[in-house]
Amino acid sequence: MAEINSSGFLLVKVATANGAIPIENASVIIQGKDESNQNVLLSLLTNRDGLTPKITLPAPSSNLSQAPTPSQKPYSTYNIDVFKEGYYPQHYNGVPIFQNVTAVQNAQIIPISDFDAKTPYTNKGQIFEEYENPNLYK
Repeated sequence: MAEINSSGFLLVKVATANGAIPIENASVIIQGKDESNQNVLLSLLTNRDGLTPKITLPAPSSNLSQAPTPSQKPYSTYNIDVFKEGYYPQHYNGVPIFQNVTAVQNAQIIPISDFDAKTPYTNKGQIFEEYENPNLYK
């Protein structure tokens, strides 16, 4: 397990209509997924631009990226849940946070009224795995 002695940053952007319409007052829950950050639990609301505040999260040192091992990855992972009344909830599993890097997680929520029986949505929304996660900016 990697020692958490640094930090990275996360910004969540919630929108609908393929990102064209920002969603204000969406609830965003961030929870640590790793043993070393499982005590992290944050609840945020998006602003009128659909953005959460940029938050600082524990992350291991970037030095681990020089020689990562299966037991010591060079990033921390977090789960993100996005909720807004009238929309299907979204779950992002294992969002990576690297030291001194801002991760931007785009959350595209879909209005419940737009549900089509041919679309693979459930009443629990969509779940996104680690390999589908965020854009990273230095």
